[in-house]
Amino acid sequence: MINIVKNKNGVTLIEVMGSVLVFSIGIAALMAVYWQAGTSSRRADNAYTAYNLAKNRLEGLKSVSFSDLSSAAESTIVVNKDGVADASGTFTRSTTVTTNYTGDPSLTQVTVSVSYAISGVQSTAPVQMTTVYFVNG
Repeated sequence: MINIVKNKNGVTLIEVMGSVLVFSIGIAALMAVYWQAGTSSRRADNAYTAYNLAKNRLEGLKSVSFSDLSSAAESTIVVNKDGVADASGTFTRSTTVTTNYTGDPSLTQVTVSVSYAISGVQSTAPVQMTTVYFVNG
């Protein structure tokens, strides 16, 4: 009679394949989290830059004489991250000027709207800033 000794210390191919599958699912989940974090980071960076572009536009208009504010209106123009007009920029800016705001000729309302694109997709909600300029006299 021949006795066959079975080695119970090793792992089977099924156990190795199961371990590889669990490891792969874990890595895929980590990669998805990494990808989403990168997208969120780019979105936050672009939103912050859009906010600064709008703020800088309003600040720059402070140096314009009150009578010339109406000429600051602009339809949608493409700008780069520095606010300079650039056809390859990723930000679009528009400026709306409302003279005689609330019927008062000494008030002018200016609204700046800046949107951005991430991976070729335009943001759904642009950053908007509004201020009212006053002239005394």
